[in-house]
Amino acid sequence: MNIISLTDILDCNHLLEERGLAFRVHLRDACGKQSCWIEPLGECACSGRFEEMRQTVEAFFTARRFHITYGDEEKLSFWVD
Repeated sequence: MNIISLTDILDCNHLLEERGLAFRVHLRDACGKQSCWIEPLGECACSGRFEEMRQTVEAFFTARRFHITYGDEEKLSFWVD
């Protein structure tokens, strides 16, 4: 079982900020299973940068040996396998 740490979330959010992507990843831990959700911040997030954000988040977690599975059609919530 892969465990996402708070450090992983902080590092991912820092990377998003460095790239000028106005999104924030949040961690949920309920009943022993972790999931994450992505919060768009401000109007910049709605200016067509969703795909760039998804690629950045996926690359970040892949580099840390996690595989993302999205839980919704908008791809704003996910868990790792």
